[in-house]
Amino acid sequence: MKIILHGPPACGKGSQGQKLSEYLHIPLISTGALLRNLSQSHPRYAENKKIMGAGDLSPDDLVADVLRDAIEKLDTSNGYILDGYGRNLTQLKLYEPPVDAAIYINIPEEETLRRITGRRMCAADGKIYNIFTLPPEELSKCVGPMTQRDDDKEEVVKERLKVYKESTFPVVEYYKAKGILTEVNGTGTPEEVFELIKQALKI
Repeated sequence: MKIILHGPPACGKGSQGQKLSEYLHIPLISTGALLRNLSQSHPRYAENKKIMGAGDLSPDDLVADVLRDAIEKLDTSNGYILDGYGRNLTQLKLYEPPVDAAIYINIPEEETLRRITGRRMCAADGKIYNIFTLPPEELSKCVGPMTQRDDDKEEVVKERLKVYKESTFPVVEYYKAKGILTEVNGTGTPEEVFELIKQALKI
């Protein structure tokens, strides 16, 4: 089975993809991870490192190329899970991997904001805590001051949501028009969301 996961920022695509990968015994392929781990021997390694180092997005053609290469090299005889490939429709025009089912993990905008803007890093142990979602007894485990990353601040997250709506959501609509997309509610616990995904995939 070839599956693609989509959803707004902080919807849990990565963790749900990992759960699915372990459950179905098929590889999880994340273009973000592929680009971060691009081999130094790759002809565009230096270019991509500079782009990502500046906080910008990798070029669409490079994203498409690394995914194509990964699918060709990995054992995908039983399928694969794609973590959000198709940042925009241009990427799909450059390379559209075969997909049997698309899952859209939907969470409201306020939930995205709550999950991301609530993140804090403990200066003492380096762990990430969420001041909005964790119970007090968990928060109390952080004994040092908590800091917030710049890219977790509300104005940055709102800009990410804007870009998502303008560029990435049309990809979701594309899979919906193909009749292979199922929307699941992503606001529950990871276990609850995983059960909804399994139901959607009939597995």
